[in-house]
Amino acid sequence: MIKCLVYNNEKGVTSVSQDKIRKWDFECSDVLWMDIYNSSTEDHSQNILSDVFEFHPLAIEDSFKYYNDSKVHHPKTDDFEKYLFIVFNGIQSTGSNKRYSIFSLSCFLGKNFIVTIHNESGENSISKDLKNFINEKSFKKGPDYILNLILDDIVDRYYPVLDHIESEIELTENKIFKEMPSNRNLMSILNLKKELIKLRRISSYQKEVLYKLSKGDSELISMEESFYYRNVYDHLVRVSDTTESYRDYVSGILDSYLSIVNNKMNEVMKFLTIIATIMLPLTLITGIFGMNFDSIPFLHNETGFYISLTFMFIVAAIMLMWFKYKKWI
Repeated sequence: MIKCLVYNNEKGVTSVSQDKIRKWDFECSDVLWMDIYNSSTEDHSQNILSDVFEFHPLAIEDSFKYYNDSKVHHPKTDDFEKYLFIVFNGIQSTGSNKRYSIFSLSCFLGKNFIVTIHNESGENSISKDLKNFINEKSFKKGPDYILNLILDDIVDRYYPVLDHIESEIELTENKIFKEMPSNRNLMSILNLKKELIKLRRISSYQKEVLYKLSKGDSELISMEESFYYRNVYDHLVRVSDTTESYRDYVSGILDSYLSIVNNKMNEVMKFLTIIATIMLPLTLITGIFGMNFDSIPFLHNETGFYISLTFMFIVAAIMLMWFKYKKWI
C-alpha cells in the first residue's frame, strides 16, 4: 500500500493519488509524505522512487533489501546532498506475552518531502501509530519534524518491552529464591539474558544514526529541529543504558542461581558423605564379625548380636558428636 499525503497552506493536509506524485515539484512550498507499506507494491514502489525522485539505486536497493524477509538492514545514514537516506530499526510487540520482533524503516528526507518504507508485520504499523500526530501543524514544521515524530514513536516502543522485561526479572528472581532449582528457571534466566542482549544490540546501533541527525550538519534538518532529534537521542541512550543495567542484573541473577545450585549440590554431597563415613566403620565391624573363623569373640554367645549392634550404635553416635563438635553438620 502506498499512502501519499500533501500539505499546502490553502487545502491543508490532503490525500493525493500516485499520478500527482509523478508530477511532484521539488521546489514548491508544499510538503509531501509518501508511506510505502505493502510487499505487493514493491516493484511499483521502486519505479516511483527511481523515476520520480531519482534516488540512488544503491539506496533503493537497501530500502527494499529485506522488505519481504524477517531480517533487517544495519542502521545507517547517507547524505546525498539533495536528500538524506536513513535506515532505522525498531521493535513491535508480537502478542499478549509482550514478546517483540524487529522491523526495518527506510527514510528518504528531502527539502519538501519524506518517503518512508517499512516492513513491520501485523496491524501495529507506524502509519497507524502516527495518524494522531500527523496533522497540519506537523506538516507545517516540515518533513524533518515528521521524521522526528516517526523516530520518536519507534523509540517509545522500547519502553513497554523494557517494563515487561523488568516484571519478568522480578518474577524470575522470586522463583529462584523460593523454589527448588529447576531447568525451567534456568531457561527463563537464559531467555531473559538473550532478549536483553538482542535489545541492547538493536538500541545501540540506532544511537549513531540519531547522533548524526542531532548534530545539525545537514541543511535538510534545521537547527531548531536538531534539538528534537537530540531529545530522541537522549531517550535512546536511556533505553540502551537501562537495557545494559538489566543485562548486568540478569547476569547477577544467573550467578546467584548457579551458586544456589552449587550450594544445594554441596549439601547433598555433604549429607551423603556423612552417611558413607558413618557406615564405613559399621561395615568394618560387620565384616570382622562375618569372617569364617570359629574363635571369633561372642560368636556362640546368645547376646553377641545385640552386643555388636550396641557397639555399632555407640560408634555412630560418637562420630555424629564429633562431626557436630567440628561444626561439619
